[in-house]
Parts: sequence; C-alpha cells; structure tokens
Amino acid sequence: MTRLIHQVLMYDNEKDILDTVVPFLQEGLGAGEAVLTVGTAPSLSCLRQALGTDSDAVEFADSASWYVQPTRTIANYSSFIAENATARIRVVAEPGWATGTPAQISEWTRYESIINEAFADISASVLCLYDRRTTHPGLLDGALRTHPQIVEGACPRCNDAYLDPATVYASVDRDPLPPPPPGAVRLPIDDADLSSLRSFLAGHARHHGMSRPRVNDLLVAATEVATNAIRHGRPPIDCRLWREDDDLIVEVTDAGHWRPDPVPGFVPPDPASLSGFGLWGVRMLCALVQVRTGPAGTAVRLHVPCR
Repeated sequence: MTRLIHQVLMYDNEKDILDTVVPFLQEGLGAGEAVLTVGTAPSLSCLRQALGTDSDAVEFADSASWYVQPTRTIANYSSFIAENATARIRVVAEPGWATGTPAQISEWTRYESIINEAFADISASVLCLYDRRTTHPGLLDGALRTHPQIVEGACPRCNDAYLDPATVYASVDRDPLPPPPPGAVRLPIDDADLSSLRSFLAGHARHHGMSRPRVNDLLVAATEVATNAIRHGRPPIDCRLWREDDDLIVEVTDAGHWRPDPVPGFVPPDPASLSGFGLWGVRMLCALVQVRTGPAGTAVRLHVPCR
C-alpha cells in the first residue's frame, strides 16, 4: 500500500480550491478512508456546502486552534492517526498562517519538512493549501521546499524545488541567533536545585504582567532546559531574560556541544519509553523553542507569551 503522499496546492481563488479539494475529499470518502479537513472558517464553510451530505463523514477542524505551534500540530495529527489506526488517512490542511517573524516562518517550514519524516510510514494522502494572494513569500518558498508533490490544475506532479528534510533542518539552524539585547537580565546557574532560577524567572515574569498559567509554563520549561544543561552541558551556565514584543524570552546557555536528534522534541515520544519527554514537553509549553549548538557552546531560547 502507498504510504505518505504529501502535496501542496498554491491557489489564487476559491474556484481553485473547489475544483481540486472537493474531488480529493470525495475520492477518500469513496475509498472508505478517514478524512480530515483543517482550514479557516470561510474555507470550511465553503467545503461543507460543496460536499453536501458527504460532509457528515468528514471531520472538520479550525486551523486557528489546530496550528498554534508546530509541536502541538504534530501532536494533533498523531492523535487523529491513532484514533483511525485501521484506516488510510486523507487530509486537507490549510494552515491559516499568512505571515510571521523570520523565526516563526523558519519553524513552520521545518514543521512541513518534519511531516515527510515523522509520518513517512503512515498510509496517508495530505494536501496542503496556501493562498498566494495573502501568504508571506517566505512561507510560500518554504512550502515549495517541503512538499514532494505540487498540484497544478488539479493534477499532481513531482516538485523539482523539494529538498530532503535533513537539508531543510540544516538550513533552518544555519544562522546564529540574534544576540540578547543590552537590557537583558542575567543569572548565573550554579545551584543544582534551581530554586534561585525559579525565583528569578517568576519575579521578572510577574513584572512583565505574565498570567499565572503562563508563569507556570515558563517555570516548568526553563527548569527542564536548565536541568539538561547542568547534567549534560559544561559550565559556565547562564540564564538571560528579556521582553520581545508580547513574548518573554528566556535563554539558557552552556559551554557544551550537544549533538541532538535532527528534530529534537517535535514528535511525541513513545509512551513506553522512559526518556525523550523533556524537550517535547518544553516545546508543548512554549510558543517557540530555538536550539543552537556547536563547538562554542549550546543555547536554548524559549519564547513564552506574556498573555
């Protein structure tokens, strides 16, 4: 049986969607597949109407809640696959993002590439939709580099711009992180119980108006990262904190050279495993996690919304 088929449709109008997506969904329903459509509210309404009574057999999800951040999105798809373990999967996915910071665009590009590796052995057909009229050119370029097939005029073909996941990951992580701003506050980490770190973070988080649930997320995530630096890194170990727009940024650095898995913490760990939950849990708690490592040391940067 054919395994993962990952396609992209870049559309210019709603007719492009209907002419391609409706037959794609109907083909899956006719074959008895488990069918999921993730999209924006207008697109979902349009597809429901076009499918008529067939829409009753399709699961619909709003991209605004489904595509919050890459790790949660992968977890959402993993749950859907687990719930339909005996069926072939068919998905239409319109992420709904149109723009973002350079870091966010890079991470969503990585996400699209991760799909090819994480779900390579899943029997599934996935069609991703991107609106050329409103989507940031960086996201469109990323979509071209991460989908093995492109759909044009309702006909799929091999995508010559596609790059293998390892190349995409290396591209995302090639550039160093911008240095912390001059106003960043610093705390050396030399206490294994990390109580001073938690007090330091909680005080600054409250000063910046962070909500109590977000403070809790920040403390759990930062404690996990700092613990890993103590156990596996090399001193000196430092924590820096600063505000960037609506996010509080926490960076933990050490002098060790970590050689992580190519997609560390993006894919839900095996429940039977006794390890591997740490960085995945950190990513689930943060809006964005950036990791850079090399001979000069390792930096893990956490972005947590203040609200």
